Amino acid sequence: MTSKNARLLQLLVLASLGGAIVYKFVSGTMYYYINDRFFLLVGFGAAGFLLLAGILLSTHWQADHDYDHGHDHDHDHDHEHTSGGFKWSLFFVALPVILAVFVPASPLGASAITTRGITNTAPITTEGQNDLFQLQVPPNNRTILDWVRFFNFTVDLQQYVGQPADVVGFVYFDPRLGEGQFSVLRYTLSCCVADAFAIAMVVNWDDVDELQPNSWVRVKGSVDIITLDDFNIPLIHAESIQVVEQPAQPYLLP
Repeated sequence: MTSKNARLLQLLVLASLGGAIVYKFVSGTMYYYINDRFFLLVGFGAAGFLLLAGILLSTHWQADHDYDHGHDHDHDHDHEHTSGGFKWSLFFVALPVILAVFVPASPLGASAITTRGITNTAPITTEGQNDLFQLQVPPNNRTILDWVRFFNFTVDLQQYVGQPADVVGFVYFDPRLGEGQFSVLRYTLSCCVADAFAIAMVVNWDDVDELQPNSWVRVKGSVDIITLDDFNIPLIHAESIQVVEQPAQPYLLP
């Protein structure tokens, strides 16, 4: 590979990396990968890739300009000199772009439960602050994460029995549950999808056979307590279940 072609490949890879990140933002799928607290940092990274691509483009244009005007310096070689190590390093840098193009963007779903499992505990906040404030969310405004937090950090769970719940999550048929029951799940992540974990509320619903695994639903009903694997977790006696679109932000952020 000549030095000219090497520069062109570097330019292409850098521009593609920056463009792929920008596309994730524009398409709204960046939420599938990281907590939005890091969006600004990732945006700076995309700008950096595009800036480097612009510098290489300028250098390449200047080199062609000099060549056209007869300034073909001794260091401007036109023979094979690029090492195999360079080619492999360029390939690994380009790998995220290849994955972005050929792997459809989608959030974690029920299929990931087999490897990640379901947790029955959740932190109050990522910073561990404002604990009391976080526990004052009204019943109808609580997410699945809020309900799991409440059950984790309250001694007397009887105060929640009968309270109304209105949550959105996806359907998962947990083999540990009985007939007429399923779990409504959401993933939470503190940093990125690598540290995501699933949390759940159990739902009682007579028409459970009509639900499709991994479909997103809105569940309304009254809260009760169920013990699963020696943990007390929230259960909803569903009064209505509505199939809904996947939220733009599918994860809950602690």
